[in-house]
Amino acid sequence: MTFDNVLPLGTMLAKRYKILNLIGGGGIGLVYLVKDKRENVLRAIKQMNVEQGDLKEYTKAISDFRREAELLSKVDHPLIPTFHGYFIEDGFYYLVMEYLTGKDLLEILENSLTPFAEKQVVKWGIQLCDVLGYIHSYNPPIIYRDMKPANILYDEALDRLYLVDFGTARFIAALSASGVTAVGTLGYAPPELFDGKVSPETDIYSLGATLIHLLVGRCPPFHPSFGFNFVSNRRPYQLNPRISRAIDEILVKAVSIDPQDRYSSADEMKMALEKHLATL
Repeated sequence: MTFDNVLPLGTMLAKRYKILNLIGGGGIGLVYLVKDKRENVLRAIKQMNVEQGDLKEYTKAISDFRREAELLSKVDHPLIPTFHGYFIEDGFYYLVMEYLTGKDLLEILENSLTPFAEKQVVKWGIQLCDVLGYIHSYNPPIIYRDMKPANILYDEALDRLYLVDFGTARFIAALSASGVTAVGTLGYAPPELFDGKVSPETDIYSLGATLIHLLVGRCPPFHPSFGFNFVSNRRPYQLNPRISRAIDEILVKAVSIDPQDRYSSADEMKMALEKHLATL
């Protein structure tokens, strides 16, 4: 991504949103902090940042943005930023979102230099299971597809998580669909995703890999086609002896190579984490 299309501070969008600052950028989007002059509140606006010269990339970017807008307009959950609108101006597509403070868990982890405490990670895992259970309950289900520490924002002052960046999420017409685009992040994406197969268990795997990362300080060795290999490589409790065998077993189950060996739903994994939390 280039930053050639960054809009100057003070630019007014849709005759309503005044740009105050550029607060983020990645993939195909730039994120601005803006002042909503109509409602006198701060918002975040995501601008699609893809050159129209690359027709294939531009067409895909438009599709991703429209899908993200459609998804966000339908969901209502405390861990998902509130969606406030969608507009097109001067050939660019914009999403208007709730403005969130805080940092993503990857940034916090890298700055702290030590893994998070088990009790904290278990609490976060319960919250993330709750939001996955919510989106999976849609008809058709919404599969997030890119759960990872960088996509989880934490507001320490409010002690609250947010799952952000729904650009890769999509509705799935059947509980076990095939032929979808293999979108995900190495280390967090399950093997079946690279074969174009996706289901709620796809998100279970990514959540398990995310929690392992938070507990051991890094993503353990993996292979895109085979996932984690805890026969040849060390298990989470061996990478961090301070965590319990119980949480190790929960997370190793979540990242099983075969989707049928994982938790059958986010709600089932949530129950396992809640039961474990009661022992901490």
